[in-house]
Amino acid sequence: MAQAPTPVTLADVARVAGVSKMTVSNVINNKPGMSETTRVRVQQAIETTGYVVNPAARALAGRRSNLIGVLTPRLNWPFVSEVLHGASLTAEAAGLNLAIFTTGQNEGLERERAALLRTLADGVLLVAPTADDHQLFAGALPVVTLGAHGPRSVQVDNHRGAQLATNHLLELGHRRVAHLRGPDNHIRDAAEREAGFRSAMQAAGLTVAPEWIQNGEFSEDGGERAARHLLSLPEPPTAIFAANDRSAIGVLRAAAALGRRVPHDLSVVGFDDIHAASVTDPPLTTIRQPLEDMGGAAAQMLIDLTRDLTPVQSQVIFPAALVIRGSTAPPV
Repeated sequence: MAQAPTPVTLADVARVAGVSKMTVSNVINNKPGMSETTRVRVQQAIETTGYVVNPAARALAGRRSNLIGVLTPRLNWPFVSEVLHGASLTAEAAGLNLAIFTTGQNEGLERERAALLRTLADGVLLVAPTADDHQLFAGALPVVTLGAHGPRSVQVDNHRGAQLATNHLLELGHRRVAHLRGPDNHIRDAAEREAGFRSAMQAAGLTVAPEWIQNGEFSEDGGERAARHLLSLPEPPTAIFAANDRSAIGVLRAAAALGRRVPHDLSVVGFDDIHAASVTDPPLTTIRQPLEDMGGAAAQMLIDLTRDLTPVQSQVIFPAALVIRGSTAPPV
């Protein structure tokens, strides 16, 4: 009969890191006075050995790190930076700190970062996660999802927001309406926005041509590439609804490069209402989500969970709002 594997101990981590058990304990417990070099060495040893702090032992010891972990694909997404600003304000007011880890949408990095957060944080915010990110924590820590569905989550009404954007274009008289969807990596808000677009088109009795759905990649470059393709079609769309503002800004760039006037030749709608949306040329019509408020609500939900309080709501959905600016007009 096969023997069960021997559990990894604090002494094993100390031996791999070349430090004392006390040093490992101090790093795990986020004690002050540790050099950054020592912290990194111990964290690498934790990853190498697969050591996991026993949650029950941690609870018995009454230890709290007063640290909220954040796991997110990228910090340079305006959505991420703005919701994290709201989260940080709420955390600071509660006397807590944020520890932010990016994954670059790399599965190996996601696992490594999650292993660190399980040992260092009291709870985790998953910001714009992929579908499987929840499984990285397997009940080891309280988790709140921001920008996607989850057992505890905060998000905007993506489906309704996409309907508002599409209906605005339809009410202006557009019938050839294209959509730039989000990345192909199971991001739920992107899928919900595409579904909202399709439902609005279907309700209007319009067929969506397959070539009018393009991947905008949630980026300026992706939006520009997709828009160049759409505008080169024999029968190009007269309007484009992009799944986020960054890809919509890419559409504006493509239109300018191809000599298409916005909104005279092409109407454009984005989603998010990041700061840049109000200063583009022309200013971007978009769907507003209250990003800072969403970040604050997610942080408060997580703080309540880490303090063994029951949040008022387990799932919070903020309403979306249409913001009409200068990038939309009736078709000529």
